[in-house]
Amino acid sequence: MKKLIFSILGCFIYLSFQAQTLSPDSNQPRGGDCLMKRVVATCEAGESGTQQIWDFSGIKLQDTNYELQYVKQGVDTVIGIEHRTMYYYHTSGDSLFCLGYENPTILITYQKPELLLTFPLYQGRIITDYFDGIGNYCEQLNIRLQGKNTVMVDASGMLILPGGDTLRKVLRTYAHKLIHQRMAPKIIISDSLRENIVPFVLNRDSIDYLLANDSIHLETETWRWYADGYRYPVFETVKSTVYKFSHAHEHFTTSFIYLPEEQYYDLPYDIENQKKRDLTDKEIWESKWKNTTKDGGSITEDENFSYQLRLDDSGYLHISYELRQAGGVVLILFDLQGRQISTIHHANQNIGHYEETLYMSSYSRGEYLLRITVGKKVYGEKLYYSGK
Repeated sequence: MKKLIFSILGCFIYLSFQAQTLSPDSNQPRGGDCLMKRVVATCEAGESGTQQIWDFSGIKLQDTNYELQYVKQGVDTVIGIEHRTMYYYHTSGDSLFCLGYENPTILITYQKPELLLTFPLYQGRIITDYFDGIGNYCEQLNIRLQGKNTVMVDASGMLILPGGDTLRKVLRTYAHKLIHQRMAPKIIISDSLRENIVPFVLNRDSIDYLLANDSIHLETETWRWYADGYRYPVFETVKSTVYKFSHAHEHFTTSFIYLPEEQYYDLPYDIENQKKRDLTDKEIWESKWKNTTKDGGSITEDENFSYQLRLDDSGYLHISYELRQAGGVVLILFDLQGRQISTIHHANQNIGHYEETLYMSSYSRGEYLLRITVGKKVYGEKLYYSGK
């Protein structure tokens, strides 16, 4: 008899609504840590919201990669070294700031540091702050950077890595940064004039005016996917846009993956994240048995929709579901290379009980992802088909 072995994601809904947060103990950069960022084909961020499924299993790793190293400096400062650039990060209270950065051609020092994160960060919380920096380019041009940065958790759900491994408790942060940049020839100021320089005062109204009315400004959007139990992101997409006279011109878009197996360098000593990974494994195991029916299927339920999966002796996968609110239902079966191999689509169904059937015997042995979309909600089941 052919069998389906379920890696139950019926617990997916249960896990998604847990109080997932980014915290300083679990997500603050640490001196001594070193990661590898691998360049991948550019991936669109996708929709925001809860119960998302990000299937990155088919992404091909490119040859280009970057080492990201953190070096401790003093009590509250860490230097991130990446691609010949040093970024200076400072912790103050519950917040993480960027103090500036430098490389062989550019030096930027923030008079008002750029706020990167405020902990705890959870879905629904939005933080916005202004920054103001000065610096120079090749010791020839003065640079003034001013802008505003907004950071939030805009989505949560499940992420499938290249190779098929699944991370179930994932938060995605979204950082939206607007930048006004001005460059001018460097002017040497005498010591006597320096004494009369007015102390720096952040002018938020002035920054807002420049961003809204100047002919050119920059926009940077960064999406980062954080898995529960891992200090650093597992995936990242950065998009840069130049606005000239209100017309948008894409500058670049790039994506990186931080493979979890390359973050184990120091995780045995990362006690907080080790506890989270152990707890997640325990929740999945307990929820798996809690939601398993006597005939080996799985059942998932919420207030508007419930479904049950069952495999009979002939190899048919039965998908029974109840709609408690009329709407559209889409069932799609993917292999873990991202190929869509079966689709059942109902544009509109009335309240009631329904059953659909998929004949698994026509498929080869391996892992599959069943995605069920009901209105705006998405449910997922990762399945392993053992074949004959």
